[in-house]
Amino acid sequence: MLTDDDLKEARLAAMHETCAGAPSVPSNPFFGVGPISDGSTDEADRVERRHAFERWVTERYRKYDDCGQDLGGFTVSELARSMHRGEPADSILTDMMRTIHRYFELPKQNRMAIGLGGGHTGFTVCVQHLMTLQDAEQHVFVDTPHPETPASAASGFFRQSWATQIIELCQLSRGGTVERLHFAQDDGTLPDAAELTKRGIKLFIGVGHETTGASTYSASEMVELLRWLDVDPDNHHAIIDATSLLGAMPWPEDVVAQVLSKCCLFMPLQKAIGGVAGYFVASFTPQALAKIDRNVADPSWSIARQLSLAVPVDPALPLTGRRSVEKGPFYDPEADRMCGGVINTYSLLAFAETTFGLLSLEHELGPMSDLNARSTSNRAEIEDWVANEPLFDFVVETPNKRGSAVTLLRVNDPDFADVHGRILGRAKQLLGYQGITHPDGMHEPGLNAALYVNAFPGKPGDFRAWIGGVRTGADIRALLENLRYAWQRAKVLVIEEILAERAA
Repeated sequence: MLTDDDLKEARLAAMHETCAGAPSVPSNPFFGVGPISDGSTDEADRVERRHAFERWVTERYRKYDDCGQDLGGFTVSELARSMHRGEPADSILTDMMRTIHRYFELPKQNRMAIGLGGGHTGFTVCVQHLMTLQDAEQHVFVDTPHPETPASAASGFFRQSWATQIIELCQLSRGGTVERLHFAQDDGTLPDAAELTKRGIKLFIGVGHETTGASTYSASEMVELLRWLDVDPDNHHAIIDATSLLGAMPWPEDVVAQVLSKCCLFMPLQKAIGGVAGYFVASFTPQALAKIDRNVADPSWSIARQLSLAVPVDPALPLTGRRSVEKGPFYDPEADRMCGGVINTYSLLAFAETTFGLLSLEHELGPMSDLNARSTSNRAEIEDWVANEPLFDFVVETPNKRGSAVTLLRVNDPDFADVHGRILGRAKQLLGYQGITHPDGMHEPGLNAALYVNAFPGKPGDFRAWIGGVRTGADIRALLENLRYAWQRAKVLVIEEILAERAA
């Protein structure tokens, strides 16, 4: 235990580290909610962008009479109280799907589905449609450790909940079995093509990366996964959580293009793309769509209507008729149309904002390849800083496994290990808007520099932050300097509290 003199010396050292005052703050303090579509930096900027959006809506979505005469544009107020069928709803939905599909450079042969809910729902939909119990040769690999094993302890709650969902789906269904499920030894680790083939894997499910633990797949791992897919494209399928990967794929451009073309990807709009629509989108290869049709013809489980990608071809035969993805909630890029509608009412404004946000993002930052490059550059920025900052270190130790969308840092302050959590909590108060109050009553206002920087439940680490390409290098540097400053100031406070407690 540190003596009073040790504590006083550490307090003086921390005060010396912060004597220059607080660093500049990032242009946007929100680092935990994914790329923000409008990129607003303050209230004035938000108002200006909102006005630009409302003008764009009125200019883009028009009313016409029965002779084709332009009667003027729809207003945002009208969209806010409109329904989900007819115009301009159909055009807004198709516009958004077209823009997402084009901007993220998904190939034209891959159709993109849309559905209610976020990433968890997208995962459920993909798994329930591509996994089957009727094919005894379909072995499934999940790239996170088996739940309730020693290796699963560091995998995080969400990844383990998804793994549990797969197990329960197989275990609790009639005639179900878990004998064909395979799990990774370590989170986010992919076997090579030879090993996947040897195990008889037909379906790869990738959830152990990026958002939760700030890790990613290495380029060599992705090359091996693509090689395995090429062995048997009709029967080998990969489902990958692209919530954080879109716009943050730190691999050669040819590898990125192949991943987008050969893998099935799911992502919630509010994370991968931005906005708060409460919907997910999922991209499927032609071979995967054919597999879905085969699976729903001989189903292993019931799929709730709002989660179904395959609907009755003949609406008059909802029980006995053939089901197919032909009329499902898909955008067909080759025909540039929606094959089916979206069940239930949705927010037209949220969808329109997503389209506007992506078009603005493209105008300001360039194509997706530039976004990937900016994300990778931001990762390099953090690596350079950490290399010269002994107080901080990465949770993901392997450099080529560190994500370029999310970073997860730990603080190395061994003399204060016993009060590490206490200092961390105070540091986050200072980084936000609460601020910290010293025992003598002196209050340090909140920096408003970094909000939502908590590590995910069940994951190690102290500060987790979104570093994707929508953030500038200046923002990343400001974030890091504020993390260091906040830790030192919080340590000063906690030392003062400990000294006051001892003196009482």
